[in-house]
Amino acid sequence: MRAGLKAHAEVWSVMGVTPQFYKNEDWREVGFSSLDDFNRNFWEAWFIPMDPNNLLTMAWKWRHGDVSKHTGGDLAAALGRIKAKTFVTPFAGDMFFPISDLEDEQALIPDSELRVIDSTWGHFAMFAITDRDREAIDTVIGDLLATKIAT
Repeated sequence: MRAGLKAHAEVWSVMGVTPQFYKNEDWREVGFSSLDDFNRNFWEAWFIPMDPNNLLTMAWKWRHGDVSKHTGGDLAAALGRIKAKTFVTPFAGDMFFPISDLEDEQALIPDSELRVIDSTWGHFAMFAITDRDREAIDTVIGDLLATKIAT
């Protein structure tokens, strides 16, 4: 089990952040002394303690989470039904949810906005590990909450 979780951590070390993250050695910004230190004390420390069943459940959810099932497979119809003010907020360099995919989906949501958060942390920017990422996420949430609802 440990070997599988360690392999999972290695995959995420490649896909979870951007190549620029490693080029810039951005792991130093959050206190890691070397790439080996980062891999061992971030990636492995994050994934190895996990219950593998939780990871399998998340993978199942990603594969089967399809809002178009509610409209006979018509994604445009499903997203077109959204009435809430929506900010679609991808993270730059997220290899799991590329901006181009989210741009296409955002275009189907009435009165929505695309708000890209620029971060070398890619998918892991969602954890707001740096002050910069936390401030960017807080700004998007604050802007959304401050949006006046048309009556």
